[in-house]
Amino acid sequence: MRERINYVWRLIGTGIAFASFGLGGVFLTLFVFTPIALLTRDEATRIRRVRRVIYHAFRFFVFMLRIGGIIDSRFTGEEKLDGLKGALIIANHPALLDTVFLISRMPEVQCVVKHQLWDNFYLGGVIRAAGYIRNDGDAMTLLAQCEKALGEGQNILIFPEGTRSVPGQPIRFQRGFANMAVHFNTPIQLVTITCDPPTLAKGSPWYAIPPRQSRFDISFDELLDISAELGHEPRSIKVRKLTRELEQYYVGKLCDE
Repeated sequence: MRERINYVWRLIGTGIAFASFGLGGVFLTLFVFTPIALLTRDEATRIRRVRRVIYHAFRFFVFMLRIGGIIDSRFTGEEKLDGLKGALIIANHPALLDTVFLISRMPEVQCVVKHQLWDNFYLGGVIRAAGYIRNDGDAMTLLAQCEKALGEGQNILIFPEGTRSVPGQPIRFQRGFANMAVHFNTPIQLVTITCDPPTLAKGSPWYAIPPRQSRFDISFDELLDISAELGHEPRSIKVRKLTRELEQYYVGKLCDE
């Protein structure tokens, strides 16, 4: 009986959380980000203020999920972010909330966002106000925007899979992140995300919650020095090698969990 009550509560709580998240995006766009834009002339200052608001909003959202008993989360190695600048932050992508969990620990991180979200009614205004990088398939424009962000000391969050993992299928990384890392000789901060039991995976509706509470474990792992790791091989070989090695790294990490 207790397990049934807990399940029903988590189902209701998940629905409330999804509704709050979407409506919160609209609220922030209209009543927080619009005044910030009107009162802040300098673009860099405006974006920094918007990202701080997103950071605090996501941190509060994660806190409410945890204390409400809906989804638990644990973070390890956060201190590795201290002083980190001009790096790529890459992570595997098992669930819909991965971005929320990560941004809740990184107040000014830059993100590469799928172009489909740019005009999303609920989140589009948030994404545009934050000055995130739009990924619409134009590699040259993407590289130019990333170069500018890294040159300013911003860290860039990327999910090398390009989308959420498919449960039961092996991880497959795209080469975009490796092209950036090799092209700009940028360090890579590795992040591993596990979710047990799985929830909000690709192809899974929000209401398909597991029989018990899910727990996300987010681990900030090693910082990879590209120049020391790849040596003096041709760029194309470096990109393929880096993609393959990190793909294997995550497969091994997730199998050990």
